[in-house]
Amino acid sequence: MEQFFNLQHKVVFHRKDETFGRFEHFCKVSSSNVVAFSSEIDIKTGSKGFFIYVFDLNIPWCTYKIATRSYPITVLEWNQSGCYLLVADNYGNVSIYTQKNNLLDEFYEVYSINFPSENIIAAKFFFNGIKYPKYQHDQMLYTDKYQKYRIQPTVRNFGASPATGFVVITSTGVIGAYSFDTNSHPPTNNNVEQCKFIKNLGQNRCLYTNADIAFKNGQFYIAAANNGHKNPIIQCYRVHIEKVDEELIINSKSLPSFFVNENAAAKDMSDLKLFKFKWMTQEDADGLIVLSNHLSGSVVEIWTLKEESTPIHKLFQTNKNECYKTLAWSNQQSYRHSRKVLDIITTKIQFGMNFYLFIAYQDSSIHCLNREGMKRVTITNINFSASALEHQTKIIKMTSKMAALDISFMGNMLFAIDSIGQVACYKVNFDHLMMNAVQATNMLEYCLISGVDSLDVMLMLKMTQPQIIDSVIDRMTENFNRQPNSITQFYYLKFLTMKINLYRMSISGQSKAHDLICLLNLISISTAFKSLLRPAAPADLMTFKNGPAENLSMILSETTVNNADVDKVLLNLEAKDFTVEPSTLQSLQQLIQFVADLALNILVKLPEGKTFLNTNKTTGDLSDFTALNTIRELLVMIRIWGLLQPQCLPIFSRSADNLDILATLFRLLTKLSPKPDCPDEQLLDECCLLPSQVLIPQVHLNTPKTSLSSPLLSNLPLPLQLTYFMEHEALDFTPDIHYVEGCLMNHSLIDSIRYLHVNKNASNLRRCVRCGATSIYKSNMKISTAMKAWENRWDVCNFCGGKWKTEKV
Repeated sequence: MEQFFNLQHKVVFHRKDETFGRFEHFCKVSSSNVVAFSSEIDIKTGSKGFFIYVFDLNIPWCTYKIATRSYPITVLEWNQSGCYLLVADNYGNVSIYTQKNNLLDEFYEVYSINFPSENIIAAKFFFNGIKYPKYQHDQMLYTDKYQKYRIQPTVRNFGASPATGFVVITSTGVIGAYSFDTNSHPPTNNNVEQCKFIKNLGQNRCLYTNADIAFKNGQFYIAAANNGHKNPIIQCYRVHIEKVDEELIINSKSLPSFFVNENAAAKDMSDLKLFKFKWMTQEDADGLIVLSNHLSGSVVEIWTLKEESTPIHKLFQTNKNECYKTLAWSNQQSYRHSRKVLDIITTKIQFGMNFYLFIAYQDSSIHCLNREGMKRVTITNINFSASALEHQTKIIKMTSKMAALDISFMGNMLFAIDSIGQVACYKVNFDHLMMNAVQATNMLEYCLISGVDSLDVMLMLKMTQPQIIDSVIDRMTENFNRQPNSITQFYYLKFLTMKINLYRMSISGQSKAHDLICLLNLISISTAFKSLLRPAAPADLMTFKNGPAENLSMILSETTVNNADVDKVLLNLEAKDFTVEPSTLQSLQQLIQFVADLALNILVKLPEGKTFLNTNKTTGDLSDFTALNTIRELLVMIRIWGLLQPQCLPIFSRSADNLDILATLFRLLTKLSPKPDCPDEQLLDECCLLPSQVLIPQVHLNTPKTSLSSPLLSNLPLPLQLTYFMEHEALDFTPDIHYVEGCLMNHSLIDSIRYLHVNKNASNLRRCVRCGATSIYKSNMKISTAMKAWENRWDVCNFCGGKWKTEKV
């Protein structure tokens, strides 16, 4: 493992004896690569308290405080999708936070539940029944290679749909459950108490100091113990929660338990004391990792629950050799070290045959062990340090200690936080498992199918093997084109987004990334426009074979080069099928303008040999014929809509008023579509005349950015020394803009969703944390339903899949 970056703050401490780390710290990484962690100090002001911070992996210096608690934090958990964050403290307060206006820097408390005077020691969201796919490396089809299957949800609504909520364990042996509806408004205080249900975990209430929760077969598996006992017992329970109407019925049953110190390792160390324990994985309740400390070191053990056969006396046997089978815990493997253990995490997704354990020790070392045989793979030392000024002339050196660990879902980035809120990130790569094109392709395809964010995979690829990025893209494209049509249609936009992000990570791939961004926008606009079309007569809804969009595609496919008149195409269409409200068309004018500007840019670049989406040589996606036909279909629709509402037509700066730009664009694109790679000389001559006939608006959607995914990352020495709230200037990258002859230069800020010119000093701007695109998130303009649907489509994330954050002026 090699350190990727170290994120520090510039907090001023006034005394060297400032004590931190008296309370437990937490660090959790969501499936969307958003890191949440707790801290005892405010990383901006240095004040003491209990704080929760989040940041996106792409811009870790942009860290946002989302909550300030009055009591020490005991639990920090993301739900499976990474939309909700659960925070609990030692005074019984449980809060659920989510993003406000889908902005990463604006979290708010959507639910708050109190278990009076209870210390929450464990909590988990209900499992939705969707298990991450299992990887089969020797298969070609996605359906066989990544077997995605559903298991039973832990709590079910009517109709067996998964319920949303969480379960908590308190130190007094109480289990509590709460269910909420994500589509409804948060309940009032009275309704919250009515939706909360509690029950004793066992027959008698016991004092517990540690607990952990896992899922299996639609039930919760809970392990709990008291560290204070000399010979502690880890008690296990199987909990079934049933939802009847609006009530949750909790049923708890005891499972086999075991004493930690009754094994061979404990007999050699009389002072061995249980520290903590953890289920092997969240979805595996058959393996338990037990951490114990003693004066001269620590022991990490793996206990497994297995079936054991007990012989039965022959007088009680119904048949010969009958045995009585019971479940019992057995100590399988152990690992010893001369230092005390602090924390442990495991690989979240078992990709391939490797499954790793990462153990943090008091000497600031992290040991990586292989699950098979508990063999040590590597050791990494982490050094946290902070400099702070007591006076301007005296520097105080403060040392901190490691507090918590967590790993990204794909297992490529390891995060460690210390007692004063600093973060260290390590890339998890081993010499015997260097990332190659095949492995990188498989991991990216796994992210494509499972929905897990792929940024950590791309960063690992950029840092370790930047020269194989093009090979990975070609291999991904080749595999994707082998899939059935239903699979490619379902995953195409997400696949396109993944390729855009890969091309953006290399300097030579910026032009390809820009072309793919234009293609993605084009496909999205085409889908939005075609969704507005309806058959004219109500009776046609029961009898028609093809809709208006399908009929348009069939007619254009029959249009020849010699018959490339857009007005003649209109004669073969039913005008009523393309009728849309004039107010709706007016609101779509900016999207219509983008289609026309894109068509102009495609044709103007032809004489320079820059064929738009020359996929046979570069990207391998849709053929040029399909992309150009999509533009032709949109131009026909725009032509019809212009007759209904002339104000929706695109605006051109023409040299002659009688020049019909839309008709010219359709005619030239029709000539280009049969042979997009080999345009004839006459077509090139006509394209050369376009800049003299009309001003060419510059289409440039590849925005500058300062982030870890910058193409300049591979040129910088590691580890990167980052500081909170300060951008790393060495990562600032501005892609080159290819200006065509006769283009209209424009350096103003463009809204990436609405394609509007916006004020750089506007107070309602948001910026994508991945690609740096800018958009307005609070618009006071009255818009149509169609435009509102278009904006809502990109409300959660941008085209590139990145989250939004507020752009500070």
